[in-house]
Amino acid sequence: MREASPTWECVVVGAGPAGLSAAVYMGRFRRRTLVLDCGDGRWSYGQVNENYLGFPSGVSALRLHALGRAQAQRFGVTFREAEVEAVRAVGAGFRLATTAGALRARTLIWAAGVRDRWPDFRGARRLVGRHLFWCIVCDGWRTRERRVLLLGDTDKSARTTLQFLTYTPHVTLVADRRPVRLSARARAKLATAGVTLIEGRVARVVGTRDAVERVVLEDGRRVEADILFSLLGSVPRTELLGALPVALAGNGHVRIDDKNHTSLPGFFAAGDVTNKHAHQVISAAHEGAMAAQAANQVLYPPYQRL
Repeated sequence: MREASPTWECVVVGAGPAGLSAAVYMGRFRRRTLVLDCGDGRWSYGQVNENYLGFPSGVSALRLHALGRAQAQRFGVTFREAEVEAVRAVGAGFRLATTAGALRARTLIWAAGVRDRWPDFRGARRLVGRHLFWCIVCDGWRTRERRVLLLGDTDKSARTTLQFLTYTPHVTLVADRRPVRLSARARAKLATAGVTLIEGRVARVVGTRDAVERVVLEDGRRVEADILFSLLGSVPRTELLGALPVALAGNGHVRIDDKNHTSLPGFFAAGDVTNKHAHQVISAAHEGAMAAQAANQVLYPPYQRL
């Protein structure tokens, strides 16, 4: 990587709630901070978040992103639309190759989030955030007394499917892998609870911009539905960390301690990319704040320490 000067005191990778929260704190600590925003995090889906404190009517993910970015910029934080291509530790800092050029940083906050696995039927991505969701904690409330169709074929997805019965009795699970991976125990629990299990592959969704009417399977079967949930999971954006001594959990998420330190000094992580349990907007904002406070401590010169 070619040299880049001057060195940023902190580079934040990711501009979701975790990255923006970290940026606000770093700006208020008067640290020279750069946020790299690739533009396609979960915030870009545009759904309305109804469980983030302080917005009684809900707030769209896009609006919350815009507010957070403006707040960080007010405190002097710089933003660049760029993706990281490589990162390595050099001395007491880091070098990053990005689509906007090479960078150097004294501390790094990795808030890169995850890539969701979406179903591959035609038009699926256009439904995300309006009629197709992925998180029961965030959007289970939307399904009250509605016909819910869920896509997944693991025991974990079966467990989540059963939990939707808290909101509505009209629950259908569509499993499209061959062979379907559901255990006999999971199948029995679904049947006992009255959940319809269909083995098949979704071809398309019929409806308008404002409402879903039905799902059509590849074999022509039709399933009435009002709202869809993908239970296909996600992959953490940690593939670039292989060259660093950063400890990852078995599922690929970054391991952090209670102050958001990783196993590499000067390298912090926050948000959905970490191995913490609650991948929520409110917990991401908390982790970003924690990571920034930890990074700020590293940046104090010797005369400000005892």
